[in-house]
Amino acid sequence: MCSVSWLLHEEGYQLFFNRDEQKHRALALPPQHLSLSGVSVLMPIDPVANGSWISVNEFGLTLCLLNNYQGQVPSGQLISRGQLVKRLSSEANIKTLTAAFDTLELSRFAPFTLLAFDPQLTRSEQKVMAFEWNGLQAAVFPEWSPRFSSGVDLKSVQQARGQAYKDCIEQGESCSRLLALHKSHDSEQLHHSFCMHREDAHTVSFTHVEVTPYEHSMSYLGGAPCENLTTAALALQRVSLPRHTRVKRFDY
Repeated sequence: MCSVSWLLHEEGYQLFFNRDEQKHRALALPPQHLSLSGVSVLMPIDPVANGSWISVNEFGLTLCLLNNYQGQVPSGQLISRGQLVKRLSSEANIKTLTAAFDTLELSRFAPFTLLAFDPQLTRSEQKVMAFEWNGLQAAVFPEWSPRFSSGVDLKSVQQARGQAYKDCIEQGESCSRLLALHKSHDSEQLHHSFCMHREDAHTVSFTHVEVTPYEHSMSYLGGAPCENLTTAALALQRVSLPRHTRVKRFDY
């Protein structure tokens, strides 16, 4: 279960991600600096399978993973979906990511949606792309904010959170409004909220990614966003890629 939204600027983008998990699941490790295939990458680590659900690399490519609970799980031994982010997070842009995605043996993975944010993504250039596997077939298509996953009552969750998002941006999109949304509650049904609370599961962390021509950074806050998500907390937890990194331009 997760909620993701994004904000596009004239010089880059921001990503807002609530991760929801079962209460018994082990806590994730905060963002780590990794070198994968010679590329510098930031990602938090899920200690269960040593994978991740979100990453940003030195080129400015961001990936985030949502489980597709409504898909058909293939038979046989499966690879953790968190390994997908690790495997693909060294790609330079959507073009090379698409080529790498086409080589995957998808039948080894449970269904998922992988959202990809190109280094050149801005308000006026390109679109966020979704790489989806439903257990039977794959599809690649443009996607618009926001996007949700849930193993319980997905349709009503999508409706409730989608309406909350529309109400949030009615007066215009901004970072402060989206931060407030990701820590918000549905007063009557907490499992419909962006900051989700159920008897068996809850929102366990919030991740913010920002990519500009000058810096690529990730801020990670463990725990329920309703308790600790503030701009000051995000600033304290911000981790940046090396300062010499710049968004590289690629010919398509």
